[in-house]
Amino acid sequence: MIQSLCASRAAELLMQRDNITLLCHRRPDGDTVGSAFALYYALRQLGKEVRVLCADPLPQQYRYLYGPDYTPSRVLDWPVEYVVAVDVASAELLGELEPKYGRMVDLCIDHHPSNTDYAALTCLDGEAAACAELVAAILTAVGLPLTGKIAECIYTGLVTDTGGFRFSNTTANSMRLAADIMESGVDTAAINTRIFESKSKARVLAEARLLSALQFYAENRIAVMPITLAVRAETGVTMEELEDMAGIPRRIEGVLVGVTIKEHENECRISLRTRDCVNASEIAAVFGGGGHRCAAGCTIRASVEEATRLLIAEIQKHLPEETV
Repeated sequence: MIQSLCASRAAELLMQRDNITLLCHRRPDGDTVGSAFALYYALRQLGKEVRVLCADPLPQQYRYLYGPDYTPSRVLDWPVEYVVAVDVASAELLGELEPKYGRMVDLCIDHHPSNTDYAALTCLDGEAAACAELVAAILTAVGLPLTGKIAECIYTGLVTDTGGFRFSNTTANSMRLAADIMESGVDTAAINTRIFESKSKARVLAEARLLSALQFYAENRIAVMPITLAVRAETGVTMEELEDMAGIPRRIEGVLVGVTIKEHENECRISLRTRDCVNASEIAAVFGGGGHRCAAGCTIRASVEEATRLLIAEIQKHLPEETV
């Protein structure tokens, strides 16, 4: 069992260091980016040397958070003193950064119950809706106000991981934190519009193709959306534009488990979204993945067809008895 640090202790550890490397997980989302840059701006404000690293390019969608401050190519030879992973449940999720940093993480700040306890120390709250909530608590313990760019980063992590406060992981604390940020003067409506209401033409064309290709199983209780290399090539859509597609299959009435299968060379990356009656993390764990009860992921080295077959066989074991 993970011996988790409290936010105030994590704050103390960060205050003791002057050279800090912040790591995001591969295929970065709003929570890992928002959490990392909230820490980045806060620690820089305190006079510390800080950098943010990620194995994959940061989505343009969140460029309002990092802008010209994200220049990893200039700091690749930066001496490593203290390494902090944010929203990273396992070392494998560091992607191409794992060989160098996987065994060097001094502190992990996370909210995934499936965290593998890979870091020397961990600040974990499995009940938090987003890692950004823990970061907010840490910065509050430091004595920094959640305003300006820091607040924008925290709000981004919070609103993306709760699906605009629609997901079941949303808590009263999530809403209170969002209210505090709104009162600080952050234009939350503009952030919401940028994240949820802005799509490229390529994304719209891809979405139409993908919706028409939905597959249903187990008396329509399982919905599968394959995102193939062919669809991406034909529409020109990027993977970062498809990040929020994972929630679509679950929105269909009667569906208990929504599956998104993203085809890559030699593997399929799986996103699972479930109703409360099915544990997505348990299903993902069978394939070496993990996550939350209603949102999890894994990677299967197989074709889309084979990955679909394996997933359907496993998911049916987890459906409530009357739906099998």
